[in-house]
Amino acid sequence: MAEGALLWLVISRGKIAAAAVTELQQTEWRKVCVLVACGGERMREWLPLIAGIEKFARQEGCSAVRIFGRKGWQRVLTDFCAKRIILEKEII
Repeated sequence: MAEGALLWLVISRGKIAAAAVTELQQTEWRKVCVLVACGGERMREWLPLIAGIEKFARQEGCSAVRIFGRKGWQRVLTDFCAKRIILEKEII
């Protein structure tokens, strides 16, 4: 069950440098904040701002932040077709 989504923007030099979308989800066991989309330019400049998403997730009662995305393991695990990975960080 999802509780709504938020659009996060990084504004740099008067332009949108990055954007992310988060969604709070209640799983069978706990509440998590899922980073469902994220992208932009000059990642090194805005990547530390994910800490703000973690803080928001804690305030909303989440016990973890999850990130969905692709992974480059396919070249090592040739029998697998890598479509997505799930990264999770405990925040309690």
